[in-house]
Amino acid sequence: MFLHPSLFLMSQISGFCLKCKTYGPIKDGKMIKMNNGRTRVGGFCSQPGCTGKISKIVS
Repeated sequence: MFLHPSLFLMSQISGFCLKCKTYGPIKDGKMIKMNNGRTRVGGFCSQPGCTGKISKIVS
């Protein structure tokens, strides 16, 4: 099932933080269209005290 990227709620998208090694929701997520036409969500880790960035391809 394909969902249009604009239908995703940013609070529902989770990713893996390589800095603190945890899986959780992406904080302050923004939809970014890459040069190859795919869309990703970029943001920050939601764990307290972690400043890692998370990026996840959604389509």
